Amino acid sequence: MTIEELRAFLAAVEKHPELREELRRHVLTQELLAMPAELYRQAARLERVEEELAELREAVRALVISSQHHEEELRALRAIAERHEQRRSDIDQRLDRLVAVTERYEEELRALRELAQKHDEELRTLRELAQKHDEDLRSLRELAQKHDEDLRSLRDLAQKHDEELGQLRKLAEKHDGDLRQIRSTVASLTTTVGAMVEADAVDALLNVLERKAITVEELPTSIAVNGELDVAVPVVEPGGRRYWVVVEVKVQLHPRDIRAWLRKLHTQSFRERLAAAGIEPPFLAYVYGQRVYRPAIERARELGVGILSRRGEYVSPPGLVE
Repeated sequence: MTIEELRAFLAAVEKHPELREELRRHVLTQELLAMPAELYRQAARLERVEEELAELREAVRALVISSQHHEEELRALRAIAERHEQRRSDIDQRLDRLVAVTERYEEELRALRELAQKHDEELRTLRELAQKHDEDLRSLRELAQKHDEDLRSLRDLAQKHDEELGQLRKLAEKHDGDLRQIRSTVASLTTTVGAMVEADAVDALLNVLERKAITVEELPTSIAVNGELDVAVPVVEPGGRRYWVVVEVKVQLHPRDIRAWLRKLHTQSFRERLAAAGIEPPFLAYVYGQRVYRPAIERARELGVGILSRRGEYVSPPGLVE
């Protein structure tokens, strides 16, 4: 950029304030903000230099025309001219630096414009995202409103259920009382039936033993073992052999009862409870059934366990259980 172009540029900036403000808005550093004042100072100096050069030219012409003998004055003028030339060189160097700074700021300005364009794109993306979030928020509000309505309905239903539950609790309390009464009646009946079944079992056992000429040494006794009602009686055969006859009493006799009774007879804990009552092996094992099912008879024969009923001995034990 030449001095004339710079002077024209400064004149345009001076005449148009909006141009000066636009330049200041884009150039943000302190160095560039201070540039107008520096340009004004340089322009003033240039004007002074030009005025001095003009005076110098006039003086030189006057000296050439008037006299060529003023050697000292000429040397002085030459010194002034050299100083002016040095000042002009300094100004050119400063102008070169100003051009370099201007180019650097133009590059930064391009970078800022690219960054601004990128920010605009990101802003558009953020606006689109915000719009989507607004739509999602509206959907969530509608869903929350629906949930509130559902919750109110559930509360009404829960209140209705609480009322019905209260009624059911009262009914359950009444049923509990009835059930306790029924259980008491059933327990009483069970005890009565158990006693009757036990008496039948004792009668059946005594009849069978009498037919076999087996002497009963004591009256049959009842023993509660594992919640079951059992009968035990010590006997002696005609040959003098003594042992205990043990009978488990069942209202209904199934095959599984035969196996369970035989397994119990071989259980150590069961034998210990019998021993505590003075009942020691060997045993003659029977199962008494008020009602006897045919598969039970077959299972008893298979396992070697006797079966008694009100009608007598269905199965005779093949031997003693040691």
